[in-house]
Amino acid sequence: MTTKAGKNENETALTLLRTAMAPLEEARALPFAAYHSEDFFALEMDRVFRGDWVAVCAEAALADTGDYLAIDIAGEPLVLIRSADGELRALSNVCRHRGTVLLDPGVDNLHGERIVCPYHGWSYSDSGTFRGAPYAQGARIDRDEHCLPSFRTEVWMGIVFVCLSADAPPLAERLAGIAPHLAEFDMASFAAPGALSAPEVWAANWKLIVENGMESYHLFKVHENTLEKISPTKGAYYIEGSAAWTLTGGEIVQGGGGIAGKLLATLFGSGASGDHYVLVSIPPSFVGVVTKDSWDWIIAHPLSPTSTRVLLGSLARSSPDLMTRMAASGYTAAFLEEDRAICERVQTGMAARASAGGRLVPLERVVVDFHHYLAWHLTGESPPERHVEATR
Repeated sequence: MTTKAGKNENETALTLLRTAMAPLEEARALPFAAYHSEDFFALEMDRVFRGDWVAVCAEAALADTGDYLAIDIAGEPLVLIRSADGELRALSNVCRHRGTVLLDPGVDNLHGERIVCPYHGWSYSDSGTFRGAPYAQGARIDRDEHCLPSFRTEVWMGIVFVCLSADAPPLAERLAGIAPHLAEFDMASFAAPGALSAPEVWAANWKLIVENGMESYHLFKVHENTLEKISPTKGAYYIEGSAAWTLTGGEIVQGGGGIAGKLLATLFGSGASGDHYVLVSIPPSFVGVVTKDSWDWIIAHPLSPTSTRVLLGSLARSSPDLMTRMAASGYTAAFLEEDRAICERVQTGMAARASAGGRLVPLERVVVDFHHYLAWHLTGESPPERHVEATR
C-alpha cells in the first residue's frame, strides 16, 4: 500500500521527470514547488545526497595528523579526519553508546589520537576503533561492534568527495572524461589550499545556489561591476556535458577597467589576451572554476528546503602573499554577496502560485544538464546522451 507521503513523493518526481528530461529546445525552469516542497526535499535527501558522491573540501586543507572537519551531509553527522597513519577518513561523528555528537562542527585538530565522547567518556582512535568505556563495571562491550562506522571517500583533482551509500559507482569512473579538458592547467600543481573558513548559511534552496553558480547568463546583470568586468557573459561558451558532469568556459578579459581590472592582474596574473577559465559542474552540489593560477569552488549542502550551507574552497600553485590574499578575499566576498542576494531573492519568488518557470536559453544548457541529473536520480529514468559543442 502506498502511503500519502509516498504518493506525494512519486507525483513530485513524475512532475520533475516531465519537465526536467526535456532537451534544450524544449527545456523550462523547474516547477517552483521543487524549491520549497518538504516532500520533494525529503526525496532529494534520500536519493541524491544519501545516494551519491558529495564534495566536501580540499584534501590538502587537512594535511596534519589530527586535522579534522566535522560536518553533516543530509542529516548524517560525520568527520573528515587525518589519522595517525596518514589516511584521510570519513567517520561517523556519533558515539556508539547513546548517540551523542562527538566533535563540534567546524575545523580543528584532535591534539592527540583519541576521540572522546563529551557525555560518558567513551573513546575511539582517530581511525574509528573503539578504545574503551570508563566505569563499565565489568560489562562486556564488543570492540568490533562499537567502532565508528566509516564512509567511502575519493579524492578528485585535490577535492575530497564522500558517499554515504555503498551502492554508488566509483566517482573516478563517472568523472574520467573531464581530465583531458583540464590537462592544459596542470591540475596536479594546485597544491596550496586556502584556509577552511566557516561555512555560510544562505536562505535559499540548494538547487538555486547550484544553478546560479554553474551558469554565466546572469553575469552581465548580477555581477555588472565585478565578474562581468573580467569574465563577460558574451565570452561564455559550452564545452561538453551531460547529467553526470558539465564543462563550460569563458574568456578572461585583459584589464577590465576600474578596481576589477587592477585586481585581475593580482588574481589571474598578467591577464594576457586570450586567457580563459573552465567551469566544472559536478552534481549534485559542486561548481568549480579553474584558471591558469587558481582552482576555486563552491559547494552546497542542503539544510532544509529553503536554507543551504555554502562551503568555499580553493587551491593555488603556491601560497599567495598577504596583499594577494587580501585582494582575493575582498573581491570574492563582493561577488559572492551578489550571488547570495540574488539567490535569496529568487527563493522569495518560489512561493508564487500565479506564475510558473519559463523557457531556458542556450546559455543555460548547463542548467538543463543539472535538471537531467535530478530526474535521473529521483526517478531512475536514463538521461539523454552527452552533448559536445562544436570547436569554438
